[in-house]
Amino acid sequence: MSLVALSCLSLAAASSSAPPVATRMRHVVFHIGPGIALQVDDLAGRLVSRTSRPVLFDDVNSYVVDIDSARVAMTPESLTNLLNNYVFASGDAPLKNIKVGIEGQEMTQSGTLKKGVPVPFSIRAAIAATSDGKIRVHPTSIKAAGFLSKRVLDFFGLELENLVKMKNVAGVSVDGDDLILDPRSLLPPPQIRGRLTRAAIENGLLVQQFGAATSPKAIAPRNGRFTNYMYYRGGTLRFGKLTMRDADLLLVDSDPKDRFDFSPAQYNHQLVAGYSKNTRALGLIVYMPDLADLGPQSRQPAPAALRLARPELVEGRSRSGQAETRAASKRHP
Repeated sequence: MSLVALSCLSLAAASSSAPPVATRMRHVVFHIGPGIALQVDDLAGRLVSRTSRPVLFDDVNSYVVDIDSARVAMTPESLTNLLNNYVFASGDAPLKNIKVGIEGQEMTQSGTLKKGVPVPFSIRAAIAATSDGKIRVHPTSIKAAGFLSKRVLDFFGLELENLVKMKNVAGVSVDGDDLILDPRSLLPPPQIRGRLTRAAIENGLLVQQFGAATSPKAIAPRNGRFTNYMYYRGGTLRFGKLTMRDADLLLVDSDPKDRFDFSPAQYNHQLVAGYSKNTRALGLIVYMPDLADLGPQSRQPAPAALRLARPELVEGRSRSGQAETRAASKRHP
């Protein structure tokens, strides 16, 4: 009986999840793929590990961003790259050569519909959020091969659903004439989890609001002077060969005149080009240059040794259990 009890306890311990790491992002351009970026005005939530082990910052597939509140936006260029290089990247995808634009309060899309013979198409559409937290793209005009207008489709009782099959296209479905986009599965990792409450075209961008405008759970750095940052607090956070328990990590834009241009895939190069400072509260502040400010040779994918490092082999901690940086090129005066 004691052996059975010990086995059950072992299984329970193995399946227990790691504590989440609270996060706050302010004025960040967050790169999630080649040419694909989210402009984060403000985000409050937490990083949740997909396994029982702590969050591994180096691996965007290892955690989920659980959002309480966020306001993010995407440029037409980012949307174009997202659709071509990620959403419709497979060889059997129904849409190809997509180009997204913004005209007034509407989104425009052009490209090629694979329907036996490739058919060029163009769409103008209004954007709104659905009641279940998705993005509805409602065409106000459709043209295929230069002449098949939405009015002709309506006359013959045809809907977009009859023309475009979204089989095996993650994050996209068709509802009558409307395209339905699911932000939770539409974007490259890290996966986001949160309820979309508003979607609209504003100032030439696709703007998305998750949750309420503000969150009572939102964390913020103790020093209120920072405007562009990513802050991580609580839980255990692993990055590179370091492990930070009771995490207190603040990544700061070293040039706050514009948004903090950050890439999870290349953050080590930004880290090496920056510097760090330990705080009296045993936390760590890292000042990093924008990704766009690094030279071409510096902006290379993180080496495999960094991405696949086993943090348990080298655990860099101070006597307090807080992590010390290994990437500081100089100390803050």
